[in-house]
Amino acid sequence: MTLDDMDIQQRLVLAFTQSKQPISGEELSHQLGLSRTAVWKHIKQLEALGFTFEASTRVGYVLRDWPDELMPALVKPHLAPDRAGALGHLILWAAERESTNVTAIQLASEGQPHGTVVTCGVQTGGKGRRDRAWTSPKGGMWFSILLRNPCALSQAADLTLLASLAVQRALAKHGVNTRIKWPNDILLNGRKLCGILAQMRTAGETIDYAVLGIGINANFVEQDLPADLQGKATTILSATGKPVYRPRLLADILAEIAALYRLFDEGGGFADIRDEWLAACATIGSRVEVQVGREIVAGTAIDVDDHGNLLMLLDDGTRHRVHSGEILFQARDVIP
Repeated sequence: MTLDDMDIQQRLVLAFTQSKQPISGEELSHQLGLSRTAVWKHIKQLEALGFTFEASTRVGYVLRDWPDELMPALVKPHLAPDRAGALGHLILWAAERESTNVTAIQLASEGQPHGTVVTCGVQTGGKGRRDRAWTSPKGGMWFSILLRNPCALSQAADLTLLASLAVQRALAKHGVNTRIKWPNDILLNGRKLCGILAQMRTAGETIDYAVLGIGINANFVEQDLPADLQGKATTILSATGKPVYRPRLLADILAEIAALYRLFDEGGGFADIRDEWLAACATIGSRVEVQVGREIVAGTAIDVDDHGNLLMLLDDGTRHRVHSGEILFQARDVIP
């Protein structure tokens, strides 16, 4: 499918979602500058994606049902109006991508503006931290956000910390109560639900752009995950027994990230949300192992400071500050 085809389909969906009345093939042909045969072909392609239309020769087409894909025409009605400088003014969806981060980085190099969001139905080459493969089946939420000149290089770690709180806030609005595992994983019932990965291009002491990749295991079952992740990761559908409406959840996440992102413009950062972040953190008080480079440091997590660093009490009684790393919960230490 070409980019032009995708744009036409989004315009078709938008026309139907904005209209309370049936739309005739002639009217759609006029709006889109296409023949009625071409309009019919695009409607058939939308049906293959999960849209349901009712057609009448005298009345026209009525959209009866639609999927919860992260398409711009489905997400944008849930974004707040008058959103100058906000996120999601441009949303680019595709049924399949290698990786939304790969696409977003390419778009960043081509000059796409701040706030561009890249989404897809399935990722074939999604990556997590340390270049680990990230399984991204149909029904999940796979998206990346392009942030231009987001903050000073010294605040780079704040981006994912702020994003983790934004995702936690948005999920709570949908009745999904999660906790944050330092530094930026989201846990549901002690299992990983969401991962966040930031990739940046720096220029001296500043960041030219950052691409914030977010993957949420949403409307598919745990059995769709690789065998080695079952029991360690979960999905919203498996944990709650019901799906979420993904376009609305994405809109809420973008709104929460935008609200927290404004802290940078106001000269703030993680310190301004530390108390709220700590209240949502599952790590503090737990015995953990942290991988820093090739070294494994073991102890009890006791705090997170104003810069987002993890403070640990090691087994020998000394205190250790971890600036970045990855917590490896042992089987006996999994947080309930």
